[in-house]
Amino acid sequence: MSQNLIDSKLIKKLERLSLNSNLVLDKGFMGGRKSKSKGSSVEFSDFREYTEGDDFRKIDWNAYARFEKLFIKLFTEEREASVNIFIDTTKSMDYGNPKKSFIASQIAAVIGYVSILNMDRVSIYTTKESRLDYIENINGKNLFRKLVNYIETLSFKETKDMFELINKRPFKKGISVIISDMFTDNFETAIKYLSYMNQNIIVIHTLSKEELKPKYVGDIRFIDSETKEGKDVTITLETLVAYEKTLDSFLSNIKETCTKYGCFYSLIENDDIEEIIFNNLINTGILR
Repeated sequence: MSQNLIDSKLIKKLERLSLNSNLVLDKGFMGGRKSKSKGSSVEFSDFREYTEGDDFRKIDWNAYARFEKLFIKLFTEEREASVNIFIDTTKSMDYGNPKKSFIASQIAAVIGYVSILNMDRVSIYTTKESRLDYIENINGKNLFRKLVNYIETLSFKETKDMFELINKRPFKKGISVIISDMFTDNFETAIKYLSYMNQNIIVIHTLSKEELKPKYVGDIRFIDSETKEGKDVTITLETLVAYEKTLDSFLSNIKETCTKYGCFYSLIENDDIEEIIFNNLINTGILR
């Protein structure tokens, strides 16, 4: 277990959590989510009248005593879900204290672990050398170390926008979790595609405290982390007011897109991971 991303004390606290989704699956392997199929799990779903050939062990004799007809019990079969976690690995994520990249990695590990506990299949998607990189179909607690190892090897130095690459491959119906600072012009295009791919979409918007509440003042030279272009700026009170308005507009556009496509949305500051989980992800309904 990685002591950097997720420690044993936190692991124990995660045992009682699950990834919240209204997802109902039509088909798939046995798992921890409810399916439209009727099977033989322990959760009761409905009755139907007995017909020749049905398993007589499923006859409800209490119903027979009441209605003088034979009914069998139907149960909701549980299916595993596909959980796709998209981690933005562009250079802008490698900023802040702690860095957004580290917080994003921690959140991905937490969601991955909670999903595995729920018997879901977890895949991680990132960008590497301007292409979509991934590790797929991780299921079972014994493979969690493999997932963490992959996350720990991520290098947040890409210039290729992850959101340009998502529509390059199909995805099985499931849950898609996006972890990014959303510094992209392709966010809605990617969300629209994932929605078309029958995904329940969760957007975890990671911004640093410095980006949300900058405390710079005076003459500052800013360097674009991705283009390396520099710009000299004199920061005054008026500058900060204008920045706040621009930030509000930026956040509003992201939220409106999420609302349009029915996504869960959560804005995350780079903070302690337990604060993020128990005061944010649970409060916003992403975890429960």
